[in-house]
This record gives sequence, C-alpha cells and structure tokens, in this order.
Amino acid sequence: MAPDTEGIIFDINRYAIHDGPGIRTTVFFKGCPIRCRWCANPESQKTALELAHLNHECILCGRCMETCPQDAIRVSDTNHLLDRTACDLCGKCVEACPAEALQVMGRTVSVDDLYAEVAADRPFWERSGGGVTLSGGEPLFQPRFVKAFLERCRANYIHTAIESCLHVATQTLAEILPLVNTVICDMKLMDDQRHRQFTGVSNALILKNMAMLLQTDQDMRVRMPLIPGVNDDLPGLEALGAFLQDHREGAQLELMPYHRLGEVKYARLGRSCKMEEIPAPSREEMEKAAGVLDKFRINLVTN
Repeated sequence: MAPDTEGIIFDINRYAIHDGPGIRTTVFFKGCPIRCRWCANPESQKTALELAHLNHECILCGRCMETCPQDAIRVSDTNHLLDRTACDLCGKCVEACPAEALQVMGRTVSVDDLYAEVAADRPFWERSGGGVTLSGGEPLFQPRFVKAFLERCRANYIHTAIESCLHVATQTLAEILPLVNTVICDMKLMDDQRHRQFTGVSNALILKNMAMLLQTDQDMRVRMPLIPGVNDDLPGLEALGAFLQDHREGAQLELMPYHRLGEVKYARLGRSCKMEEIPAPSREEMEKAAGVLDKFRINLVTN
C-alpha cells in the first residue's frame, strides 16, 4: 500500500448530522493507537482487514466451508466455527455466502477513488453547509494518505472535519490543521493512571495536543462519553471543566451518554467485550455530571 495514495477504510456513512456542521459524509478509517474498553467500533482498531461473521444472519448452509481454500471454517447443524489463524482473508467465503453473514471489514482506496465516491454527495453539503468528516479508528494513523485526501478536498472547496483521539504526533496534527475546518476530539479521562487503565496509553500527549488546539482559533469540539464508574467522578469532571476553561473560555464540550450498541460487534470479530458489566448512564447521572461542568465558563452541550 502506498501511504500517500492509498488508505484503508471500513465504512462511509452518508447523511450524517452529528459529525460536524450540516449534512456530512463520514469516512471511517481503520487503525487506532489506543484501545478504549468501551470502543463501539472494534472493527476500527486494527489497520489490517478482518473477517466478521454475523451469527444472527447465518443459515448454516455450509457453502463457506466448502469454498474456503484454507480449510478455516467448520459448519454443523447448530454452529459456525471460524479458525482466524488459518484464514487468509481471500474473501471466497464472503462471495459464497447466500445470507451475507460473512463480511470483510476494510478495503483499500486511492485518493482518486475515495474522492469520487464522496463527491457524489456534494449537493447535500451545499444545501446544508456540510462537508466531509474523517473518522475512525484514528484517521491520523494513516497521516500521509489523509493529508493527500484533505488536500484534494481543499482544492475543491469542500468543508472538512476530522474526529481524532489526539494520541498522535503533535507535528502530524499541526501539518493537517491548515487543511481542516473543524476538529472534533475526545477527552475520556483526566487522571493519567485511570486513562492508562481504560485505554492502554497515557493521556499526556492528548492533553498536550488539546491544549495546543484550544489556544489557537481552530474551530473545535471536545467530546466526552459519560461512563458510570469510569469517568463520572467529581474530581475528574472538575478537572476537565477547569482545563477547558483555562485554555479557552467558551470551549465547546459535548457530554454524551455511553452506549452499549457496539457489544455485538466484538463477537462478530471473535473478540470479547470488556465493558459488558457497565450500564449506560441514567438521565439523573447525566444531569448530575452536567451540573458539575456547567459551573465552568465553557459551552456545554448534552444529548
């Protein structure tokens, strides 16, 4: 794969209304440098292509087993077993499946092809003040391709947004900022030890990059998923409010309720979900957290 001209994505979501201003086309990139336990898109974590099995769609016909050249599939009257260590992602089982219960997650795209694919939505952007949003995973995990694609969008006067965890090299972030109209970034936990516990990495680089962004005139939105027992404690919420206020009064913070909609995806990829015991926050818990953050001179948005 040529890093300047080819990238790996796993989905394109059209008519998106929560990924920046207006109606947007959101491109989801594969690959992420962190591993949030609550990740709702586990198919986004690895850069490599992956095979997903949709158990509820499978009719146990056995055609995938008959087709697989690696002998990686076993199908009985009651079960479908996939040996992922033997699978070479040739895709022949996907082609053979009449129920579309097998899917290869991810595909390689060129700048030209991806631009042509999203540019078809231009009439919707122009009417609504929207554009293209790059999400993931972490788009800047593929920085050279993303920069080349953003340059194409900028040359064609398309509004661009990027959703980032900010665990990326500061220089990489600085290089793409002139090509991006809106930055949407996450702040998951202010306590570094707990951040390491629940994401696998320190938050030092994230805070450094966020502080840099907040001190510019970059249009940006900070998001935090409220997760009961993980980041809804008073010290953590106050630390977040103070950090945003200190670096940019009026900074926009979107407080979102953690949801469990992505749990089924782990099983499809042969993985286990690490957050099955954590419930979504109640309305009262959301209101309590909002009450803490509302004391700071920031623009709080809840949904």
